[in-house]
Amino acid sequence: MQHAPRFLRAIGHALAVRDEGRTDVSLRRHADEMCTLRLTELLRVDPRPRFGFSLHGATFGALPLAEFEEWPWAARLAELGIAELEITSTPAPAALAAFLDYAAGLMPEGGLGPRLASDGLRWGPTLADEPADARYPLGDELGVIRLVFAAAERGDRLPLGDVHAVVASLGSLLADDPIAPLPLVQMADREAYQPAHAINTALLALRVADALGLGPDERRECALAALLHDIGMARLPMDMMSVDHFTGTDRARVRGHPLEGARLLLRHGEALETAAVVAYEHHLRQDGAGYPRLNYPREAHLLSRVVAVCDAFDALLASRPDRAPRDPASALLELERSAVTQFDPRVVSAFGEVMMRSAAARGISLTSRLI
Repeated sequence: MQHAPRFLRAIGHALAVRDEGRTDVSLRRHADEMCTLRLTELLRVDPRPRFGFSLHGATFGALPLAEFEEWPWAARLAELGIAELEITSTPAPAALAAFLDYAAGLMPEGGLGPRLASDGLRWGPTLADEPADARYPLGDELGVIRLVFAAAERGDRLPLGDVHAVVASLGSLLADDPIAPLPLVQMADREAYQPAHAINTALLALRVADALGLGPDERRECALAALLHDIGMARLPMDMMSVDHFTGTDRARVRGHPLEGARLLLRHGEALETAAVVAYEHHLRQDGAGYPRLNYPREAHLLSRVVAVCDAFDALLASRPDRAPRDPASALLELERSAVTQFDPRVVSAFGEVMMRSAAARGISLTSRLI
């Protein structure tokens, strides 16, 4: 989540330049250009970032930013009526400068503050949300996981605090209603698929963990491992994920993602040791096949077997160049056909129980949206 703090620091510097009454045009222009640069970096990993400001500090989505607790500009922005700020696209330099002037209190007395919704910025005491049936309920969590994958793509260490916050959020959501429909999300953009797939797999894995009677600690480990099981995919070229057909070389690179993911996670030591095992094993099969190929086939870790089923189910729901997406019923049938040879029959049985119980209680086992 480093891009959000960088953007706020750039905002703070640009406001400080104005607040100090500096008239050096080049200094102000440089500060504004740095804001644009940091915002552009943020938009690459989060297409619709949203900030909150209050007397207590700043938030990014629903997550508090510890670095900005008691940040003086947060209180001043809130007092000006900028309690929430959403960026929908990179604003024009003049539009950003107008916003910064307003935020620094430089508008003429009696002048109206700019309204820049059409220029990429939305703000106000509160922002009207999209209709409840159109807004993905885990949008903030999805934004965090996008940032996690972006960090992996760059080869940076992962923001473990943010990942654990998402695990806690998902666990709390499902604990509130154990038979509620699952808010799975289907990304329209193939290049944005992996973070959504991570959230979906974690939601499914939590339900299966409950069906298997796993304890609280194992349940959290299961969700954590599910969120990070495909983190090795972040190291593949972005343009490769949008092609219609994979070449033999492409397939070989994809088959290398379990090993790459395990390496990334093991850099964090014991904190992600189980997640690294799951990342390495989630494409192993019950019959000893799958990948990576082992010299001495063995049974995978229980959490690897759980994630393998949840991963496959969500993948079947997604559209592929060579096939249409499956509906939940036919995807479940496909898993059952592959039990024993590909998947652990006990895990498939627990997964089917979860789906059937949810469907019987509510008439639908999951909801899927394109965002």
